[in-house]
Amino acid sequence: MCQSKMEMYEKEQQTMKNQLSEVMDMLKEHLGVKPPSEGQSHTIPSPKSVGHKFSANKTACYLLDWSGEVVAEGRWCSSDPNVMVHGIPLGHQFMQVWVDVAKTPGAYLFCPNHEMLTIREAVGSTVAWPTEKVIARDSYMRVFLTVVDLFLRFQ
Repeated sequence: MCQSKMEMYEKEQQTMKNQLSEVMDMLKEHLGVKPPSEGQSHTIPSPKSVGHKFSANKTACYLLDWSGEVVAEGRWCSSDPNVMVHGIPLGHQFMQVWVDVAKTPGAYLFCPNHEMLTIREAVGSTVAWPTEKVIARDSYMRVFLTVVDLFLRFQ
């Protein structure tokens, strides 16, 4: 009887692992996380920063809206408050970010200008984005993997 219970638990555990793997794959696809192709690297050279945690090996980032939803993927450019973004100084509360991918194309920019109003229009350009709404991609994945690890431990 103990043997059959153990087999049942092992089957259930395997089923849960498979389901979690599927969920992780869907999340990675949704976030656009892809392994680098042969010979490529995830790191992108970055300009110097003034007092911010981003560095040359941590330039890739997610842009969040007010609710915390990822609306775009980009690359950090600068947090120097004197940098001009579309003719306006960046200031202390914002970062200059290059927009690579619009995850929510219709999302409005925090600092629109005469050329751009939405994330879709900002792709391929830099924008000013609130510092607290920019998250390094590796930090985002680290938090996600920690949550998954905790989930697995308590199952």
